[in-house]
Amino acid sequence: MSRRLVIPSVLIFIIATGFVLFLSPHNMRRVQAGFLGIISPFLKTGSTVDKKYRDFREGLKTLEQLEDENKRLVVANKEMSATNQTLRGLETENNRLRNALGYRERAVFKLLPARIISRDASTWYNEVIIDRGVADGLKEEGDQAVLTEEGLVGKTTVVSDHSATVVLISDEACRVAASVEGTREQGIVKGERASSGSIPSIGLNFLSKQANLKNGANIYTSGAGGVFPSGVLIGQVKDFKMRELDGHATVVPAVDLTTLEDVFVVVGDNK
Repeated sequence: MSRRLVIPSVLIFIIATGFVLFLSPHNMRRVQAGFLGIISPFLKTGSTVDKKYRDFREGLKTLEQLEDENKRLVVANKEMSATNQTLRGLETENNRLRNALGYRERAVFKLLPARIISRDASTWYNEVIIDRGVADGLKEEGDQAVLTEEGLVGKTTVVSDHSATVVLISDEACRVAASVEGTREQGIVKGERASSGSIPSIGLNFLSKQANLKNGANIYTSGAGGVFPSGVLIGQVKDFKMRELDGHATVVPAVDLTTLEDVFVVVGDNK
């Protein structure tokens, strides 16, 4: 700053100071009030901005806090998904058991519920082991029909005190006398040999060459032979062909034999 500006500034400051010093107390308060009135809006604005800034700072979360909260939300979401899956599984199981119970009450024969407790991968489509035996009312000699509410499964063979082997209808050793709905055709249903590792097919044999069965026709047990009660659904016709000596139909089982869990053993008439 040049000397020309310094000297006037100093003089103005001395005069203003002297003016203030020689003011009466009353006039001094008036000057102070006026000065405060001039600067108060700026003080208020500064205070408001400062408060908003502090509030903004307090409202911000650190990166570490956000990461922790995100982790908690991920864990909670996984727990909720697991709970929902469990509930859906329980609902499905409950519906399946309810349907089975309803079928048992409607059945025209006496049924003993059983659960599959063992299944060998090498004989997956041949046999299963259930948790019922002689002590539960099964015949020691076997040959009792096994089914679900959907249809025929097979029959008991080797029976011990508390378990029994069930040969499935997809096994060649299981032969079932059958009839075709809406026709006079009858034959024998049995499992058919398949290449290793593949699902075996089931065939209805000894039909007449003129049978010409339509795809989707229902196949039921005929009751002949005494092992299987009549009227139990075995499956549906997939295709029909004439062979040299008879007619033959490939049958799709009514029961999904790959996912069996619970079955019924026919132990008598429901009278």
